[in-house]
Amino acid sequence: MRLSLIRAPGPSALKRDGLLFQRLTWGAAAGALATILLAESPVLDTMEMNLLEWRYKTGYELARTIQMVAPALGGTGARAQDIAILTYDDDDQFDLEGEAVEGGPQPVQAVLAKLIPLIESGNPLLIVLDIDLSGKADPALVKALKQYRNNIILALSGNLDNPNDFPSSELRKSVLTCAYDHLIKEPSGLVCRMPISANIFMPTDRQESSETRAHLPEPGITPALDILPQGLVEYTRGLSASGEAFESLPEVVAPLMSSRVGVGPSKAQISSFSKEELPIYIKFSGTKYPTYKISQVIRDEVKPVVFAGKVVMIGTNFSQKVDNTPPVRTPLQAKAPNALIQAEAISTLHNNEAIVSFPRSILHHILLLLGAALGTVASALPMGRRTAAFLSTAMVLMLLTQIAFQWFNLQFPVLPLLAVLMLTYIFGTLIYLDTDLRLRNKELALARENMQVRAEEERQRIAEDLHDETLPALSSVARMADRLAHDMTDNPVPLEMREKLDGAISEMRRVINDLHPSVLETMGFKPALENLLHILAREKLIHVDFIDADGQDDYGFNNFTRLQLYRIVQESLNNVQKHAHANLVKLSIGAQSDNLVITITDNGKGIDYNSIRKDAHGLVNIRQRAQLIGAHVEWKKPEGFDTGTQVSLSIPILKEDK
Repeated sequence: MRLSLIRAPGPSALKRDGLLFQRLTWGAAAGALATILLAESPVLDTMEMNLLEWRYKTGYELARTIQMVAPALGGTGARAQDIAILTYDDDDQFDLEGEAVEGGPQPVQAVLAKLIPLIESGNPLLIVLDIDLSGKADPALVKALKQYRNNIILALSGNLDNPNDFPSSELRKSVLTCAYDHLIKEPSGLVCRMPISANIFMPTDRQESSETRAHLPEPGITPALDILPQGLVEYTRGLSASGEAFESLPEVVAPLMSSRVGVGPSKAQISSFSKEELPIYIKFSGTKYPTYKISQVIRDEVKPVVFAGKVVMIGTNFSQKVDNTPPVRTPLQAKAPNALIQAEAISTLHNNEAIVSFPRSILHHILLLLGAALGTVASALPMGRRTAAFLSTAMVLMLLTQIAFQWFNLQFPVLPLLAVLMLTYIFGTLIYLDTDLRLRNKELALARENMQVRAEEERQRIAEDLHDETLPALSSVARMADRLAHDMTDNPVPLEMREKLDGAISEMRRVINDLHPSVLETMGFKPALENLLHILAREKLIHVDFIDADGQDDYGFNNFTRLQLYRIVQESLNNVQKHAHANLVKLSIGAQSDNLVITITDNGKGIDYNSIRKDAHGLVNIRQRAQLIGAHVEWKKPEGFDTGTQVSLSIPILKEDK
């Protein structure tokens, strides 16, 4: 009867598909975890703000390169014709910021009273006074403002927490409209956020109408972008000037430009930005606005005709030693006058180029989805292809976000994407290596199992050949020796031949039994183990004790598993026979908590693991056989003896088909 040792290949064929499913599942979970850990990090928000300066500079260089290569594609040159800037700086010969006479107006007002009629003679589109006019009003300036009031906008540039620092009521009433010129600075120091605030229109008396209350911010709620502090809100509640409004300067100038030139967004369109679209950024593009000095206009060095059809921004440009205002910088300039930044903001609104941030609520869900997708890709691709794919993805993301920023006016946060990309790459690599290692270990175990099966089959074939051919031949020679001994009674050689042949036949039967333990088939599993114990007792005169703990013999193991258990016990008893020098050996077998436990205990000299040779194949062979069948083997000092070794073998009891 021949043992069938080949196991069904079905489960092994499905291992790769199962591991691929594990990779995809764990990869998606790791990607989502990476998004939760990094995508909403405040550190990344700060880094994104710093990256904003790089985006502006890159966009400016790209735009300049495109204009040089293909001027037909357009640029920012046309916008430079819409706005002109008049500044007063350290080189001017008169002091616009001089101290006023006690109780009188500031000297700058007298200068502006002369300057405004000169500019108006050139027929400008609008005049924007973005200069400090706090204090008492100069009658000459009030007269000039009233004369050209339909063309003049007054920027409120005083201390926002002190309403008394604003221009006087006479000056405010003399102009077309007043505006709030404050610009928001990012934590990085860049002045780049578009100052669009809620409109606050004032009633005709001190009592707030229902229409006014609809525009006023609720108590405790800061207006959009924190444009208006509480002090200014309280101040505006007490104003009696009919129709006076405090809006951001670009929000006032841009729609007036559009209404007068017939091109650009209306007031309603500019005010339609919702909170979900904030923050909104100025599109700094490196535009070179025509810039002149106030002294040049007054001295007739610059003719007023250059201001025809333009918005004239009047501001200051002092050095830091003279000017006490905080330094401001644009993404393209280390230090820029406030009038230039306001001009860029006005142009941005007028040309419908406000850069809108991608809504955070939608971005959160996109990042979760993208993180899960990247995690699955990272855990499934091999190392080389994964690295190339993720580097390419990072470069594509940088390119697409820059294109969105420059041509579609969309600020899409890229650092959270790159952070998720990096972390999913790391997690995916770890998942891939772990699953690949487990797959290779399983394949190696399967290969060892197949090799062991083939080795057992070869042993079985050799045992059968020895039993069927060699053993009968030896028996035939033994019978011939018997006949010679009968015929040659006086010759001792035939008897000696017979004795040696009997020894050879016994040794041959032992070898055949070692190669192919037929006792597993003829006697059963436990009797076969007990037989090994009796063989040890017979050959070494050792006292043995066989303990059957449960009285069962069939544990549902297949032929291959039973054979490996038999070989492990056989190898352990061989070690006792060769090395232990024991005179007592116990073998215990029985089921414990769904496991079959086999224990071999001897009272020999024990095992010193430090002195075991590296070529001790017996112990290695025991471990390998145990791994093949999913068993756990352990060597330790027995509790019942002063010396010796206890080998414990534990294997889960599985109901398998034989």
